[in-house]
Amino acid sequence: MGQHPRSFEAYGFTIEVHAGGRRVRPPSFKRFVNQKLDRGELTVGEVMKTCNVSQSLIYKWRADVRRASTHRTEVREERIFSEVVVEAGEVCADRQTNDSCVVLRRNLVEVCLPASYPVENLIRVIHALDGGR
Repeated sequence: MGQHPRSFEAYGFTIEVHAGGRRVRPPSFKRFVNQKLDRGELTVGEVMKTCNVSQSLIYKWRADVRRASTHRTEVREERIFSEVVVEAGEVCADRQTNDSCVVLRRNLVEVCLPASYPVENLIRVIHALDGGR
């Protein structure tokens, strides 16, 4: 069994070769190839020849890049912060009782909810007031 090189270069990226001959391409390499294909600066055939890979592997890289960018978007959306100020003893003007309530204000909208309002639903109301972010 012959020796495999430990790494090689493709498009300026170092591609590691593991002991069994498996080539490991970094995510940045896959993003680079995807961008060049999208811009028309490379063809699938050119990538196949330069990288010695099959067409199906190139399409898998493209799917991986798209999936990774979708995941990053979802994570970013989960980190959105909305400030909620709860003032003790505040009474809504249109309520007849002195029960505590939560008042949410966004721009010209004010929502008054009972202090016992379920937290899960309160979060939905906050997202709705923030424009569904």
